[in-house]
Amino acid sequence: MIKLLKKYNTHLILISVVLSVILGIYTPNLFVEIKFLGDIFINLLKLFALPLIASTLIVTLGSMGKNLNDLKSLVRGATSYMLLSEVIAVAIALILFNLFDPGKGVDPNLILQGAEYTSSSTSGLSVASFLLAIFPQNIFESLAKFDLLPVVIFSTMFGIGCTIIGDNSQPILKISSAIRDVSNTCLHGVMLLSPIGIFALVGVGIAASNSNGQLENGFTALVAFVSLLTVGLLIHGLWQFIFAVIASKQSPWKIIKTSVPVFSTAFGTSSSIATLPSALYAADNLKADPTVSRFMLPLSASINVGGMMMYEVAAALFFSQILGVDLPVSRQILIAVASILGGMAEGGIPETSLVSLVVVFKIVNVPLNAISVLLPLDRIIDRLRTVVNIFGNMCGVIIVSQFLKNRPKSQNPIR
Repeated sequence: MIKLLKKYNTHLILISVVLSVILGIYTPNLFVEIKFLGDIFINLLKLFALPLIASTLIVTLGSMGKNLNDLKSLVRGATSYMLLSEVIAVAIALILFNLFDPGKGVDPNLILQGAEYTSSSTSGLSVASFLLAIFPQNIFESLAKFDLLPVVIFSTMFGIGCTIIGDNSQPILKISSAIRDVSNTCLHGVMLLSPIGIFALVGVGIAASNSNGQLENGFTALVAFVSLLTVGLLIHGLWQFIFAVIASKQSPWKIIKTSVPVFSTAFGTSSSIATLPSALYAADNLKADPTVSRFMLPLSASINVGGMMMYEVAAALFFSQILGVDLPVSRQILIAVASILGGMAEGGIPETSLVSLVVVFKIVNVPLNAISVLLPLDRIIDRLRTVVNIFGNMCGVIIVSQFLKNRPKSQNPIR
């Protein structure tokens, strides 16, 4: 039964979306009775969000100890490029979604589902108050309140601490690795229930929008969201491609031709990790140093997921626009930072971007019901993000390889 659910999960989601639209229009009262099913699904998603994000951050950062000691120049080059890529990704989302305002004028019932919206209580925080909020004196209090940003900050600092002390942190890393794997397994189990959760959540939103005559408006806005996000992903992939061509002095056609198997694998599996073998093979044929590619590509698959970070920022801005919330620049920067930190916990695994959305939505107090609007679209968007992520990582490997190649030999750790 479980194998069948895994195999046909995408088909069941599509069927549930179609049924929820039809029944939401013609039998809206049905969703008043089954709304609790959607609430359970969201609660389960939140339940495993904290352990997955925290443990993955600790393992990812805490496992870099040897690399930091043995390959300092390589690590500096790789991490600098990845950070630059992530900052540019979220900047693209901020520019596009502020410029075009795709969510403006859309009926809020698309995500509120009849409830009232309460703006975030942190909207008027000073810098000092904000810093005190993300560096609390009691992390367990943040856990109890489901304040995820302090948890992400704590996990990042804890992971860096594990890197600094080296081998003595191995017991902690083993426990964190086990928590990560168990949480991820449970999350995938929750996702098997997604057709039921989506049916209830989407149906409630469709029924509310249809009763207000705003259904067509909401559909148009979602099309605009996906189109604008796709443009952003293309821009993000394009600038990395151009820099790779310039740095390596290779034919653009050669890079594209060599990357075709990578594109197809990434789109088919929707997983950066599953695409690693083909990406490594392609990088070796594109003037990438093997040492750089074998260090940088696996690391990038876990923490350099700019496409996902762009998606989270775009979603937060889009739903804030629907709710009529005018986010100040400081709050938008906070969203970008949270997306970058939360994206480090994504791990190159399909669907876990939905968990990271919980962190971002919490900052602007967007109801988590909004995730149900994205779930039917996420299967398509996730494949596009994966293609851009893995191709961008390959371009990064080419660029960093050329950078280290041109350094004096005495400073080049990969010679």
